[in-house]
Amino acid sequence: MSIRIKDLIAVLCLLAFAQTGFAIVVSPPVITKSFSAATVGLNNSVTLTFTITNPNGATDLTGVSFNDTMPSGLIISNPDSLTGTCDPGVITPAATSINLVGATILAGGSCTFSIDVLATTAGTQVNTTDPVTSNEGGTGNTATASVDVTVPDMTITKTHTGNFLRPQTGAVYTITVTNSGLADTSALVTVTDNLPAGMTATSIDGGPNWNCTLASLQCSRGDVLTAGSTYDPITVTVNVAANAAATVTNTATVSGGGEINTANDTASDPTQLTAALALSAQTANLTVTAGGTATTNLTLTNNGSGLGAITFACSGLPSGASCSFNPTSVTTSGQVTLSISTSAKSAALPPSGPGSVPPLYLALLALLGAAVMALNLAGRRKFRMRFAAGLGCLALLALAGCGVQLNLAGQHTPGTPAGTSAVVVTATSANGGAVATSTLNLTVQ
Repeated sequence: MSIRIKDLIAVLCLLAFAQTGFAIVVSPPVITKSFSAATVGLNNSVTLTFTITNPNGATDLTGVSFNDTMPSGLIISNPDSLTGTCDPGVITPAATSINLVGATILAGGSCTFSIDVLATTAGTQVNTTDPVTSNEGGTGNTATASVDVTVPDMTITKTHTGNFLRPQTGAVYTITVTNSGLADTSALVTVTDNLPAGMTATSIDGGPNWNCTLASLQCSRGDVLTAGSTYDPITVTVNVAANAAATVTNTATVSGGGEINTANDTASDPTQLTAALALSAQTANLTVTAGGTATTNLTLTNNGSGLGAITFACSGLPSGASCSFNPTSVTTSGQVTLSISTSAKSAALPPSGPGSVPPLYLALLALLGAAVMALNLAGRRKFRMRFAAGLGCLALLALAGCGVQLNLAGQHTPGTPAGTSAVVVTATSANGGAVATSTLNLTVQ
């Protein structure tokens, strides 16, 4: 029978201590534990390793045992991941715990085993064992290790380039989704766009892994987005209405991916909408005498493209007034001359009498006849002729009146009334429905 030298030395030491009357003190086993990484993504696994050491140089430890209960955020989902041993002890993994019973650790020796644990809850998970024990050394220490369970954090941005026009077709927004967290995504990611009033989406397109629906303005994808990475952008193409507000805000949201922080899931994109057409009058206040014409220059600014011919019209003119433009239509920015014509008052001659001779003329003839008869009685031929001519002129002047025109067609025109009117000038494009207006004050005297 062979005897190991260290066993012989141990026996001799025991005999020596026994003869001197000193008791032999046996230290308990020492346990340590550690995770294979300081962080682990939510729903991912990390390896947990245990090491038990016998600090006694001359005494074996038997019946070595301990129990470790997992914190609420960690579970042992795969018992088959167990590696290592502490023979002849039995290691038993369960969903929420792992324990060792009946191991023997030789003097100065150690044993190690490992198992994978799954992170099920975000945050710092602290795992502490129960005390390790042995038959010879009694109760030893506990071991503690911690791991930070990280989660994906979906963030979103929404951008556009330049100002949009009112109206406009084919304006484009760009949506970008990023995983700003420390863990890869583990679930479906969904993006929803919310267009403001005055905008209509014509398409929504996401690179090939996005599944987009125009009716709901929604895109989703289920492939993994690693921590710190960005998906291919989504583009939303819209038409802008002519009556849209000057400033609108477009918002988009992202959800899913296994994230728990929803505070940064929305992006807003304020957008300035510039009128495709703008119209301004060089003179905002015009004054004209009834029967005259007032003019001013209009400045047209065409910010759009493909609007076609732009024509002009007036509204709010007083009665008896009309407007005209030179040129009558344009296709680019430039100046247009506006002319507003007014009409003067006119008096109508009385209706015609028998034989199509106006009664007025009959009255004049009768008056002239009476004058001639009176002159005949006077007996002076030259005086009679002058008197008749002067009497006829006086009659005509009396009928014409002061500031009243004779209308030989037999109609009466009241003319453009005096006063001030707000005249609205409108420019309208042939294509796209772009409209611009300018208001000026017309005073008729």
